[in-house]
Amino acid sequence: MKKMLFWSLLMMLIMSVAFSATVKLTMTHWGNDFDNQVYNERAALLNERYPDIELEVMHIPGDYAQKVQTMIAGGMAPDIIILAEDMHAYSSKGQLVALDEMAKDHGLDLSRFSQGLLNQYSYNGNLYGFPDRSGAMIVYYNKDYFDESDLEYPNKSWKWVDLLEAAQKLTIRDGDKILRYGFAAGDWWPWWMSFMGQNEGQILDENGNPVVNNKANVEALQFYNDLVFKYKVAPSLVDFADMGNIGPDQLFAQGKTAMEITGMWNIGSMRNAPEINWDIAPLWGQKVNATVAFGSGLTISSACKEKEAAFKAIEFLTSYDGQVPIVENLQDAPANIELLNSPLFLEAQWSDKSINMMAFADSADMIMDIPTVPEWNQILKAFGDYLSEVFMNKMDVEEALENIQEELDFILF
Repeated sequence: MKKMLFWSLLMMLIMSVAFSATVKLTMTHWGNDFDNQVYNERAALLNERYPDIELEVMHIPGDYAQKVQTMIAGGMAPDIIILAEDMHAYSSKGQLVALDEMAKDHGLDLSRFSQGLLNQYSYNGNLYGFPDRSGAMIVYYNKDYFDESDLEYPNKSWKWVDLLEAAQKLTIRDGDKILRYGFAAGDWWPWWMSFMGQNEGQILDENGNPVVNNKANVEALQFYNDLVFKYKVAPSLVDFADMGNIGPDQLFAQGKTAMEITGMWNIGSMRNAPEINWDIAPLWGQKVNATVAFGSGLTISSACKEKEAAFKAIEFLTSYDGQVPIVENLQDAPANIELLNSPLFLEAQWSDKSINMMAFADSADMIMDIPTVPEWNQILKAFGDYLSEVFMNKMDVEEALENIQEELDFILF
């Protein structure tokens, strides 16, 4: 009898330990030491919410994709992988878990994220990542310059004609020399792709077929390039080089342009330009409002042995509470729309100036559904090869898009 009681107690103890055992997960991320600090802070909050889940944050500051793929190939795949535009280079290889059914089983309301980001992280009808950080591209503008010219500040009701008229009035010339540009653009894909989206231009249609050489894209890129070469209200690539290989951010900080399109990161940079009286606003539209968002998503590795715990982790990390440290540490714009619209985000001391942080919330429904297919990097290279000629005024827009269309037909089929 005593033996039976002993074994019963022992089994109860073993079962108790088994059920109370901590599940250990790993999560990789890129970035700097500050990013690592914030991710660790969020991991600690996760452990407070779920004491049985311990998340080890693995910082990979360089060669991120290569090192993560090496871990996967070596049977040491992380449980949670932070990814961005290259997410479907992983999902297409079966390296990520589709999250749709798990989200449904857990009753997770995906409206906490913008539809544009959900589309960006979906492939072949499946969602592979929960949006985590997401700062939309917005317009920075010099308030003093606008006030001096008695101009309306940029806003989401603007059309391209409003942008052009303001840029023309804000450009200052001394003969053939331009002392101040009204607008600053460049050859980085989020700039020109936003204009394509604003004209309802597409790269791939709903069936995944390339449709680059369509009228909407031609109109958008022609207008974008005309700002530089026809209207001369924005610097060319040669102009940027002649000014010391600076970009729009530096040009704006020097007071040499009245407007530029850039991301949230420039808020911190503008602390070094206290003499500039600036503010931010959501981007304009043409047929529709559109902008590109930069950020990252949380994914679950197919090799993860504790998928249920990993799902709880990414669900919490993308919740209001799980993203609070992003805001409190002034790291980035959170992807959680409730937090993005909250006083915590809107009233945080992002700058020594009072700025319109609502620009990010106002941009949430404008985020473009960019075609982040597995061949995304090849698509960007094809655009870069030919648009570089357009942006040097050496190739016609239609010709460039025809060439890109041929390249994508080859890449995708």
